[in-house]
Amino acid sequence: MAGPAKSIRPRSMRKAGENELEIVWEDGKKSLYNTAVLRRQCPCAGCVDEWTGERTLNPLEVLETVKPVKIEPVGRYAIRVIWDDGHDTGIYTFSYLRNLDEGKVD
Repeated sequence: MAGPAKSIRPRSMRKAGENELEIVWEDGKKSLYNTAVLRRQCPCAGCVDEWTGERTLNPLEVLETVKPVKIEPVGRYAIRVIWDDGHDTGIYTFSYLRNLDEGKVD
């Protein structure tokens, strides 16, 4: 019987350009995230209805210039991003971030 699939975690994370976050994954894949897009894709209960899964955040309310102020690890599975617009409740799992990069998240 096979065990659970190993989750892919970041090897490194850094600011790349004025409005980009770069993650290099353990498997060598490099992902670039526009910070405004990342903020608009926040998966928290304040941005997504917990029951319906519908996005409640109005993307027009997020400025193109929004940036992370701080990125904190959450266990070995996610990061919490504190944004310069005051938003700080989003926890981005590594699988969510990877799926976002691969276009598997709307």
